[in-house]
Amino acid sequence: MKRHPNAMEPFEDQRRRLPAQERRGPGWDPHRPTPAAEGPHREMRRRGFLSVAVAGGKGGVGKTNLVTNLAVVMAAMGRRVLLLDGDLGLANVDLLLGLVPSHNLYDVVTGQKRLDEIVLTGPGGIQIIPASSGVEEMASLDDYRREVLVRGLEDLARGRDVLLVDTGSGIHRQNLRLAQMADEILVLTTPEPTAFSDAYATIKLLAMRRLARPPRLVVNMARSETEALRVAERVARVAQQFLGFKPELFGVIPRDEAVPRAVKAQQPFAEAFPEAAATAGVRSLAQRLLLPSGTPEHRVQPIRSDEHISEAA
Repeated sequence: MKRHPNAMEPFEDQRRRLPAQERRGPGWDPHRPTPAAEGPHREMRRRGFLSVAVAGGKGGVGKTNLVTNLAVVMAAMGRRVLLLDGDLGLANVDLLLGLVPSHNLYDVVTGQKRLDEIVLTGPGGIQIIPASSGVEEMASLDDYRREVLVRGLEDLARGRDVLLVDTGSGIHRQNLRLAQMADEILVLTTPEPTAFSDAYATIKLLAMRRLARPPRLVVNMARSETEALRVAERVARVAQQFLGFKPELFGVIPRDEAVPRAVKAQQPFAEAFPEAAATAGVRSLAQRLLLPSGTPEHRVQPIRSDEHISEAA
């Protein structure tokens, strides 16, 4: 097999450079958040760079759609965006965008390509790292292969402003590990009881890990802001009782018929329907994420989206 400079093979050589134990803390203390400099992969936490992971326990809540449209909206705001399809075994970011990658992360893991050689350019100039689909070994990478991929990602993220990570569904260790490396973790749910129950389970497991900031909640497909606030309060009440902190409601994305129409057309709805209610919700979320973390708008009040959300069912 041909060797590439800086390729991620052979993994055994790089394994010796990894920490002796997995970077996992005793749990996030809601009263004393872990400083970014002490968290995992602190080289990703450089000034002016934002990394955001979108997680959620249940499939079908819209993670890929949210991440993809966040990327498009942030690029329209002038940010250089890198999007990682973190569903390593069941990738679908490229499918959602109508792209056909020649190579993907499997080729990187097997040493056939460097990470920078598989990057795709998508709508608005966003850069996409495609994963594989239906490859069993990618769905359960061991610790050192996953760590090497993260380190390669850090190198690739230099020169970008934002890294967005679409994690896989469920509470697999691999999904949690990818989320853990980000500055911000958005746990996505819908108003369905099974979805927000799984969202709480995801928050619970994330809270046991070493994080830069506590996970935040985003409610997708909300029929009204009242419905979204009700869901957030139910999750917050249980989290306060058992975890000792309340996850903040950080965004509300309304139910919108423009979304399935865009999916069928394999286009981001933010591009196909820039005036749609869902696009307005994603734009508000993007603006809030890009605010400095110390500003009141970033850390206290939930997003008010009355003007974007219809009360109709």
